Amino acid sequence: MNNDNHAAAYVQPALRVEDENAIDWVETADVVVVGYGGAGVCAALEAREAGADVLAVDRFEGGGATTLSGGIYYGGGTPWQKEAGYDDTPEEMFRYLKAEIGDVVRDQTLHRFCEQSYPNMQWLQRHGLDFGGRVYEGKRSFPPKGYDLYYSGNEFSPAFTNVARCAPRGHKVKGPGYTGDTFYNTLKESALKAGVRFRAHTLVDRLVVDAHNRVIGVEVLQLEPNSEGFRQHLKIIRKVNRYQRFIEKSAMNAAQKIRAIEQAHGKRKYLRARHGVILTTGSFAFNKEMLCHYAPKFKDAMPLGTISCDGSGVVLGQSVGAALGRMDSVTAWRSISPPVQFVQGIVINKEGRRFAAEDAYLGRLGHEMAQQTDQRAWVIIDSHAYWTSYQDTIPRAGEEGYLEFKGPLLMNLLFNAVRGSSLAKLAEKIGADPEGLEAEVAQYNAGIENGLDRLDKKPANCRPIGKGPYYAIDISVGSKKFNCPIIPMGGLRVDEDSGQVLAEDDQPIDGLYAAGRAAVGIPSGFYVSGSSIADCVFSGRRAGHTVARFVRAGNGSSTEVA
Repeated sequence: MNNDNHAAAYVQPALRVEDENAIDWVETADVVVVGYGGAGVCAALEAREAGADVLAVDRFEGGGATTLSGGIYYGGGTPWQKEAGYDDTPEEMFRYLKAEIGDVVRDQTLHRFCEQSYPNMQWLQRHGLDFGGRVYEGKRSFPPKGYDLYYSGNEFSPAFTNVARCAPRGHKVKGPGYTGDTFYNTLKESALKAGVRFRAHTLVDRLVVDAHNRVIGVEVLQLEPNSEGFRQHLKIIRKVNRYQRFIEKSAMNAAQKIRAIEQAHGKRKYLRARHGVILTTGSFAFNKEMLCHYAPKFKDAMPLGTISCDGSGVVLGQSVGAALGRMDSVTAWRSISPPVQFVQGIVINKEGRRFAAEDAYLGRLGHEMAQQTDQRAWVIIDSHAYWTSYQDTIPRAGEEGYLEFKGPLLMNLLFNAVRGSSLAKLAEKIGADPEGLEAEVAQYNAGIENGLDRLDKKPANCRPIGKGPYYAIDISVGSKKFNCPIIPMGGLRVDEDSGQVLAEDDQPIDGLYAAGRAAVGIPSGFYVSGSSIADCVFSGRRAGHTVARFVRAGNGSSTEVA
């Protein structure tokens, strides 16, 4: 694609030098980690524990999308599951995830991911994090207050219970509310104590390559601490992360202001990496041009994350010939619960037909919705469901996550519901096929009467569509009143044993590694809540461990994996 106008256009072609000693390196380390969020801090901490001198840099304060997340870790065979009465195993976890993600990684890699899920949690515990065993067994996108463990994917779905034993595997990091910030800040503090050096407000815009095509460092624009540019930069990104990230136009305007500050106040510097550069810069959710190019079905959806998720790691990798993978893989979160009345209704496409069980995992519903005509879909409910659904969306004292979940649904009841006196008239108003909708409702009601839903919705969520008037709530990918959050899951292709970035010819690029959402990983096949943080730990530690092995061996090259 043409890089001239997209959000990561500041990335320059690689700087190739014949004599690395001719560069005025201001800092040198064994490992330079670019992007200091969930994957970055895990990579830095693992490398430091293994004896490497580590320097981490981030365009902003660090944390990235991880600090804005719910803090869910996907794991199997854990003591918290046993405490709650579930005898889960890594093998059952493997069977379930294999059915979800397909062949995005080798079976050996997925097995290793599952087998290491609990040991990685023990590693997180050693660095100050903790988990719990109180299980929430209802359907929620995020466990309610007082619960630590829940079914964060499609584990309940008949399509998956036939493959793997059902178990709750979404482990919430201990703490109040959303705990992505707890996850990151606890690890950041542990890394600081371990000796990881961190430079905030430092934009990496170029890789430095030697005469042998080995990545030996990075070129940066750095804002001096406590300078006017630094203070402006900090103020804008905190404002973005507080609320502007939900308003795409405001976020994009902020990104332009940030870029202007960097150009006006940034000091150009060179950072030397003796043994490897690890790219952990996040997704390209806030890069509209990349999204339109690689995953156009999602161009009108709402990006989830922060403006640092601009695809810079992908473009940096491309500057030295890196191969990309699964760039069209995007997780689309379409949550319609609570209220339970939406789940008890039906979700239809333009043809008036159902295409997924309404109580499917929000990522599965979003994925299937994106495959429909024009990516359009509506929740259809009857009059009784419409009026009783208000009871489920009114805020209650002490309730967590209201603004993220119930709040938008209440607003959609008030401002995004189309009314029709009959199913046919409702279909005409929303642009769906009237005959298709009438036939679908008749088939749905008949199935409930016979005790069988053709899409395997749980019996408890099957309620007949009753008397009108009827209501339709637009939940399409591009709905402007009910935004559909998305995160791209594609990125740089890496060697699955080392985390080393691969070139188009499948050969490793010497000195370059990637982890987290900058790289192809477990969630690139299909995202299940918690799998991204778990993959950040898994892939971040993998890359950090690999580079540290070369430090111990005293080997300047990182192509050969010991």
